[in-house]
Amino acid sequence: MKNSLLLITILFLAFSCSNSKATTNEKTVATEAPAVIQTTPNSPRLDTDGKASPTDTKPMSIEWLDFETAIARNQKEPKYIFIDIYTEWCGWCKKMDASTFLDKDVVAFMTEHCYAVKMDAEMKGAIAYNGQLYEYKQYNARAGYNTLAVSLLDSQMSFPSFVVLDKKEVKKGKIMGYKSAAAFLTELQKYVK
Repeated sequence: MKNSLLLITILFLAFSCSNSKATTNEKTVATEAPAVIQTTPNSPRLDTDGKASPTDTKPMSIEWLDFETAIARNQKEPKYIFIDIYTEWCGWCKKMDASTFLDKDVVAFMTEHCYAVKMDAEMKGAIAYNGQLYEYKQYNARAGYNTLAVSLLDSQMSFPSFVVLDKKEVKKGKIMGYKSAAAFLTELQKYVK
């Protein structure tokens, strides 16, 4: 009798353990995360089948252009022209690139309303615009700037600085200094309507 009870107890425990393992495995399978599908900047989000999700086609980054390309695109399809005037050594410029310009609301607003231009104020290449050639000019022993950047900033060479041109390429205003995403959008919306 003791052997029968012992055998029943062992079978009961074995059955209970195997059921708890199955239940645990079922829970694990049920809670596994879906496969992650990587996307590249400006590509739509993909569903698990690798197809574009119809509800989420917002760009993931700003398409930065050179000045001439933005002007050419504006001739075909007018938009505001947003110009980020920076220098390679500017830490606050890099912080804007790493935070503010990656914000989804900033990306969406700028993509919809603007052609975005990156302009290195210290670039040595010339830019032809409106019948004038803007070239690099050495201003003192330490600083030299492209004269288009100087003209756009009204000689206030502070970085980062941003200039907004309207759809007819007339300067609407300037935004000076580092801005968080919310502060940047508030200021940009004053000029882009």
